[in-house]
Amino acid sequence: MQIALIGIGKIANYQMQAITHTPGIKLVDAHDLDPNKAEELPGSVQFHDDLEKLLKKSHADAFLVSTPTPTHFEVAMRVIESDRIAIVEKPLCTKQSEMDALMTAARTRKLPLYTAFHPAYGREVDWWREQREARNFDLGPLHGFDTCFADPYYLGGKLTLGAVGKAGAWTDSGASGLSALSRLIDAKTMKLVDGRMTVIPALGCAQVQGLGIYSFVQQGRTGFGMVDSNWTLGKNYKATRLRYENGIVELDHARELASLSMEGEEKLVFNLATNKPRLVNHYCGVFSDLTAMFSRGEDNTDLSEVLHRLLFAALSH
Repeated sequence: MQIALIGIGKIANYQMQAITHTPGIKLVDAHDLDPNKAEELPGSVQFHDDLEKLLKKSHADAFLVSTPTPTHFEVAMRVIESDRIAIVEKPLCTKQSEMDALMTAARTRKLPLYTAFHPAYGREVDWWREQREARNFDLGPLHGFDTCFADPYYLGGKLTLGAVGKAGAWTDSGASGLSALSRLIDAKTMKLVDGRMTVIPALGCAQVQGLGIYSFVQQGRTGFGMVDSNWTLGKNYKATRLRYENGIVELDHARELASLSMEGEEKLVFNLATNKPRLVNHYCGVFSDLTAMFSRGEDNTDLSEVLHRLLFAALSH
């Protein structure tokens, strides 16, 4: 599968590394508004200084949109309207009307549309999925969860450089939390109970903190959980706790750790990190999934639609 990259920013470096580690996928073209970014590309990749020329001339099978979050809708729509396949870094866009327009455009043209939910492919998430499938631990039914994705992007009353290119704490990090949960809980059963956003009008972002409270159904039982996103804590903290009847599973998304606590037993801790950066591991999962679905003529549009509706519902609550 041949890929063209649109946007050569910080996240693109991890994406390019992951492509080199993933069989069946190759980066062939790239575009950025800054021509100096061409220096960051491997020698085999052709740089294009104009997006329209890239879309017309590239022989890529799909185009990976890795531009700042507020531009995702515009760039993805240009790809789709050129009758090309778009792969869009999460979130797909920043509001419900944009998502509806992208979905309609792709379906009308019968084009796959893929959202790169990279936090869903954390090694700690994969680990717990494997343990459940193998039934290595009997924890009983899931009662609830709490997920927090926090970044130090608001310090001393100002946004830090880390916030550049992001839309807002909930828009960007809420999408991360929901996507990780989607590989642990059937997202189609989730419903919004309440949404709470903290907005500082003077700042150039949609929100500095966001919270979504959701219900879900698993094994015929209804449980509740919350997804918290926060730029004000002054630290990089990303974790999910799954509260089962007979124990608690904690997934540390920032450090690629997993732990299991069961009553009367010693806490078990598993270090799942590798010699590759965490985000490279994430994108290796994204691209492995992408190539498999591409070979079958599939995409993750249905899942993306469910997760974005849950995301945007909390914004408008």
